[in-house]
Amino acid sequence: MKKTILLFAFMAIGFGVTNLRASENDTPTKGPFDFKASVVSILKNAKTYTIEVAEAMPAKDYTFKTADSVKTFGEQMAHIAMSSMFIHKKLILGEELPQSEMTEASIGASKEQTIKMLNMSFNSMISSLEGMSHEQLHEKFSVFFLPEKPEFTKIEGFLFIRDHVTHHRGQAIVYLRAKGHKAPDYRAF
Repeated sequence: MKKTILLFAFMAIGFGVTNLRASENDTPTKGPFDFKASVVSILKNAKTYTIEVAEAMPAKDYTFKTADSVKTFGEQMAHIAMSSMFIHKKLILGEELPQSEMTEASIGASKEQTIKMLNMSFNSMISSLEGMSHEQLHEKFSVFFLPEKPEFTKIEGFLFIRDHVTHHRGQAIVYLRAKGHKAPDYRAF
């Protein structure tokens, strides 16, 4: 049984890598895999699911935290929005971000502000990705604040955002359950 599960897992991984590699050589509208359309769809689903999680927590519980050393629920959700915006705007697009007094703590203290910021962040990413050409998706950016200054393609940047959102949304679901609130049903794609 274990061999069957491992075989299936390796086949699934191999299929995914093959499709991703194929997309690097195809135009966005040709070939077996359309990266841009796929990630746009994934980000739209992530937006819907993330906002469902944000809406599931009552406003009075936005300051709840599972331990003293971690972010509050609201800060987790604000972190999703603000870090996604930073990665998207500053790193992937190379834009300067306006100076702001807003912090994860100040935004995360308000359910309304947090959901507004999540919508703004996801809408900006989705719109930007939809407007990028195949060539733009393969342009590189540098992570300037790390000593090694590693470079990544914009494709990799969007994949990192997806992974980062999933990580923090999963933490937020734990907060919902710890407070006895029903978490939204999982949305695969």
